[in-house]
Amino acid sequence: MDSPPNDLDTHALGRAAPGKGLAREACPYAEGTQARTRWLAGYDEAVADGAEPVSEGIAKHPPSGEPAR
Repeated sequence: MDSPPNDLDTHALGRAAPGKGLAREACPYAEGTQARTRWLAGYDEAVADGAEPVSEGIAKHPPSGEPAR
């Protein structure tokens, strides 16, 4: 998988990830990069604030209200 461009707000993307059905392990950024650190921090904040964590990569069924892909 290619990493997304570095000009995105990686922290905000990480915060949104649980709501999009992504698990922490599905982080799209390479090990050892600042983008990965920020994405994971955003993910962890979202879960600490009450977002339901996803296990096993990507949810098999999207959260309600979102179309299946």
